[in-house]
Amino acid sequence: MKYSRVQTRKKWNATSLDDESCSRCCKCLTKMQLVLLSALFCSSLTTGARLEIRKLDVPSIADPNWEKVSLKCEYDLGGKELYSVTWNKDGQEIFRFMPRSPTPKRPQNISGLYIDLNRSDHKQVTLLGPTIGKDQRKVDLAGSYGCEVSSEAPSFETDYREANMSVAVPPQTSPILEGMRPSYEIGEILQAECTSGLSYPPAVLTFILNDKEVNRALTRDLRGIGNLDGKLVSTTRLGLTMRLERHHFSGGSLTLVCQSTLPGIADNHPLKTIEFATLAASNQRLAQEPPKSGSRSNIELYPVLTCWTMTVIHVIRYDNLRFLRI
Repeated sequence: MKYSRVQTRKKWNATSLDDESCSRCCKCLTKMQLVLLSALFCSSLTTGARLEIRKLDVPSIADPNWEKVSLKCEYDLGGKELYSVTWNKDGQEIFRFMPRSPTPKRPQNISGLYIDLNRSDHKQVTLLGPTIGKDQRKVDLAGSYGCEVSSEAPSFETDYREANMSVAVPPQTSPILEGMRPSYEIGEILQAECTSGLSYPPAVLTFILNDKEVNRALTRDLRGIGNLDGKLVSTTRLGLTMRLERHHFSGGSLTLVCQSTLPGIADNHPLKTIEFATLAASNQRLAQEPPKSGSRSNIELYPVLTCWTMTVIHVIRYDNLRFLRI
């Protein structure tokens, strides 16, 4: 009996110790969980905002005569430190800014591209245009420009955006359409000329007759005005010669449009000039739709019916006279 009591007492003591250690462990785990949650919450407050490029300012159309073009990259680091800002053109690096480097500004030698370091930093890069004068250099500004922003360790976050830039001088005026007369007869020749405004690159002209593009075989390229005072801008001229048919005068009139567009320039809206012409009064009847095949109007049938009626009357009178003589 003494042995059994001792064993029972030992078992009870072991069980109580296990329960006590478990309760202590649970309390420790609860405290550790609170510490971990607090650490995660604090870290979320400092690292929750992500690095983001807010705005990329790249001109969609640049004038080749500009002295400089500034490309701007506005970003939010989200409380982090800046590691670098990198600019590239068509996938090739052209400029890098690293604030912790002994030489923060690092331009790359790209053919046809020149960077003004005095006007380039962590917010923008400034490209130089061709110099005006004897030392004029060849510059190729057109292309796709990208800005990449990276933060310092330990996050090393990165954001990237890009935009296209074309080089052009859009025309300031609509094309001039000349040679149109106010009215034409069917079978006459329509001759017209269209001249674009000064532009770079040279404008492409198109004639549109009654909402349909005119066949290029009916047009001819005319000599335009060349470069003015060494500038790149010039004009384009296009002539049109075509014979007018009845189907050109739907409703008794026609419309001729000269349209001017710049080739290879994105977001460029065409410029148009419209002229109207009517069918001459002597030809208005020809503009009407012809009668359907096999049908005859009442005016055409009237003489036939009259002739047939008169013939019947004469036959009846002749028969009556013969009857009276008999």
